[in-house]
Amino acid sequence: MPRAKAWKITQDLTLRQLFEAISPTFDSVVEYFDLLWFDMFPAYTRHLTQWESQFGLKPLDLTEQERRDRLAALWAATGGQSPRYIQDTLQAAGFDVYVHEWWELPLADPPVARNPFTALGITEYGCGDPEMECGEPFAECGNGYGQTGYMLVNKLRETGVDYTTLCGEPLSECGEPSMECGEGATIRYFRVEYAPPRDPTKWPYIYYIGGATFGDYAAVQGSRREEFEELILKISPQHLWVGMLIDYQVFLVEDETQYQLLEDETALPLVEA
Repeated sequence: MPRAKAWKITQDLTLRQLFEAISPTFDSVVEYFDLLWFDMFPAYTRHLTQWESQFGLKPLDLTEQERRDRLAALWAATGGQSPRYIQDTLQAAGFDVYVHEWWELPLADPPVARNPFTALGITEYGCGDPEMECGEPFAECGNGYGQTGYMLVNKLRETGVDYTTLCGEPLSECGEPSMECGEGATIRYFRVEYAPPRDPTKWPYIYYIGGATFGDYAAVQGSRREEFEELILKISPQHLWVGMLIDYQVFLVEDETQYQLLEDETALPLVEA
């Protein structure tokens, strides 16, 4: 019975005794609905895996608290595309990164835009340089080579031949699957790399993500690279490109027969041709 003056006269009545006797029967119902309420909060939910699936979060080698933090970040996202919103959203998801504007000298009239080739450490080569010889990956004059940062535009992939059979090799013998000279033995998938625009009028359409001070690289767990980039593309304005000043940490390869780690850690599973 309620704890109020109106009910004090029922202190010793049989009706009160009856209510007190049967009330524990419903304790489990009360507890069930209390727990059900807490399941709606990332910090307390008992069904963390199911919520991660609902939000499209990939299972990774993270602590439970890290999993709850990244879930909370998506749960609390209300939308927005300001630099502060992008930075806060990435940090709430567990990435210690900072957003930097396109301008280098904001007080100039007009403001001076950052040079993406300098900002990302991209070296340009001209026609006639050894790296521009026919057949080299960066044979197009002006392409970047040996860059430390990179441009994030989308998540497209392209194929590449990992090995080419030459005439006279054992794989070229009659009856071998790769007997034709020039036949690719393995196909590998690479992310499409984008060079920054050379037109300075386009540089204001690039913002940067990196360390707290512009030019410093932020550390991101290598196994979370896909999740990190997908989140950036999801919340970034569509008309902007992103200059990435990121140092991806150790990327573990469980089975070297199925996966190969490239210098930029962008390899996908190998596929036999």
